[in-house]
Amino acid sequence: MSRSPQEIARLYEFNRWANGRTLEACDAVSAGELEHKVGGSFSTILGTLAHLIGAEWVWLERWQGRSPRALPEGFANLGDLKSKLAEIEDGQRGVFGTLTPARMAEPISYVNFKGETWSYPLGDALVHVVNHGTYHRGQVATLLRQLGKTPLATDYLLFLDGKAKEDTAGAGTP
Repeated sequence: MSRSPQEIARLYEFNRWANGRTLEACDAVSAGELEHKVGGSFSTILGTLAHLIGAEWVWLERWQGRSPRALPEGFANLGDLKSKLAEIEDGQRGVFGTLTPARMAEPISYVNFKGETWSYPLGDALVHVVNHGTYHRGQVATLLRQLGKTPLATDYLLFLDGKAKEDTAGAGTP
């Protein structure tokens, strides 16, 4: 499936928005609750967020020709995760500035954590990261609900609705 650089830019604008809303919902959670074992793939909200953000870093590295052998560690709190995510998003923007249809069709090869070599068109790898994030943001929403908290909605159409309102407001309608 062919994707344009503009479509990828829009997907990552959504991804940043959705990650931001997920982290915003977690601001209402105490440090103890972030580390409370509730269940799920990574047991805690902090662990799930560390996986989501760590995976974005791993893929940023892969897009740049490197093959990290593990997810980053050392996220002691939500502030650490937010700082790492801001750094990753800056790196992603740098990659997006170089995207062309031809580059997106080029294969990227990397060695995964098991030592296996894989190769995918860059465009598919870019889409994978957004899909992966959506999956784990859903897990965070479930963990928040299990703690009696309220997650913020991160549906793509809600994002588009907000963009439409911004565009209308910026147009100087009478």
